[in-house]
Amino acid sequence: MERDDAELMRLVLDQLPDGIVIVGTDGRVLLVNDAARRITGRHERNALAFPMLFADAVPDDVERGVDAVRAGTVSEFSFAEGDASSGRVYQNVCIPVLGPDGSYAGTALVARDVTERQLQDARHQATVSGLEQQVADLQAALQEHFVDGMIALVDALEARDRYTCGHSGRVAVVAGRLAQRVIGRAAECAEIQLAARLHDIGKVAVPDSLLDKPSSLTEAEIEVMDTHPIVGESILRPIVELRGVACIIRSHHERWDGTGYPDGLAGTRIPIGSRVLALADTWDAMTSERPYRSSLSVSQARGEVAAHLGSQFDPIIGTVFLELVDSGEVTAVPEADARMR
Repeated sequence: MERDDAELMRLVLDQLPDGIVIVGTDGRVLLVNDAARRITGRHERNALAFPMLFADAVPDDVERGVDAVRAGTVSEFSFAEGDASSGRVYQNVCIPVLGPDGSYAGTALVARDVTERQLQDARHQATVSGLEQQVADLQAALQEHFVDGMIALVDALEARDRYTCGHSGRVAVVAGRLAQRVIGRAAECAEIQLAARLHDIGKVAVPDSLLDKPSSLTEAEIEVMDTHPIVGESILRPIVELRGVACIIRSHHERWDGTGYPDGLAGTRIPIGSRVLALADTWDAMTSERPYRSSLSVSQARGEVAAHLGSQFDPIIGTVFLELVDSGEVTAVPEADARMR
């Protein structure tokens, strides 16, 4: 009867798809099922068993794991192994075989072919990566279209008034040159230039009667006009990649001494991009005609900037700006591409 039971057990083990090797306490193979023989190409029994199916040398970490199973300090140990000749990959699990009294009687090695699963995982990962790239490309395209739309809107706002036409494009040129000298890092300079190009986008919420008014604004009208940095920020902030630009726009009317708007920030609490933009914006405003005043000459505008270093403007960035004016890199009417990004 015991022989019949053993034969039945062997028949069952031979029908399993996983390779199974039973190793005795002396390290010799006691049982190998058909799948294990097929996997390893080994048919001998009673040979010294290696925990590795294909390698002659056992890595230290595998040997320690198998020893831990034999010692009973772990309930199982698993490791992956590849067959160079067939290109198959196997996940091996070592578990202790316990006798009726609970003592260690041997080790069972179960080898499962996971090649297809790994291939499927690789294909899935490739698909996911491809989809992620498509999403990233789509987001970039949408952002570019959004920015193009915002620039077109700014240009449309400015085109209604011959005094402000081209203002944002000129400010972007000056801000870009100053940022290059003060900061130098391409990504930050590009962000500041884009902020300069869009800095007046919030004026879309300001009534035409104020934007086109030929005389000075009243205090109440100034309060309305002063909302445009906040509105500009709120338009751009929902786009994650434009939040830095939105932050610069919000603070471009802050003053070094803390008397600016909308938040009354002072000194280095004002984002550096906003400090750069403030100089470029003010310079273009001073050197351009307005319906209520004539433009200032380069000399006059330079004097105004110099007089307000440390009060309206960052004294260090302002000094660099004056150097650009003196060298001719910043002029009263800088060349500008109104479509600049």
